Amino acid sequence: MQRINRFAASVAALMFMGITFYSCDSKPDDKRKVYLLEDKKKVTDTPDQKTDSISYFLKECVNRTLTGIKTDELKYFSKEKNDTVLVIVKVGDMKGIEKSSRKELLFAVEDCLKAVDYFKNKKIYIDVEGRFNTLLVKTPVKADLDGKFADSDLILPFYGKNIIPNKETK
Repeated sequence: MQRINRFAASVAALMFMGITFYSCDSKPDDKRKVYLLEDKKKVTDTPDQKTDSISYFLKECVNRTLTGIKTDELKYFSKEKNDTVLVIVKVGDMKGIEKSSRKELLFAVEDCLKAVDYFKNKKIYIDVEGRFNTLLVKTPVKADLDGKFADSDLILPFYGKNIIPNKETK
């Protein structure tokens, strides 16, 4: 009987690992999600003024205006498309920041952008990433400011209003 239980446990573990491996390797159905994942990988703690001037500016501005957060550990990436701007900020250790204070980072980014005339008429999308998940999201239409698990799909309209079928999944 004990041998059967060990065998069943081994089979269950293998099935779980297979499902996990398969689901991690699958591509999203919506190409906009692929674009967002690719952009999240581009965050850096040393943005270049020539290639990402918005992130370069934000790093300096947020460092000056925000206290209580290790701003030197923040990573940035930004992208501009027509009248919209996407800013992705990655925080190394959000656990060290109180949940109620987490919004201050997002609002510091927003305030820095709004202080510049160039951005006043832009639609701004802000995505704050933690180590493993999206923490905060603010878009021109909606925000998810819980500070633990935010809906990153709110950022997708930056890449296009409608779903873009991902041909790689078919």
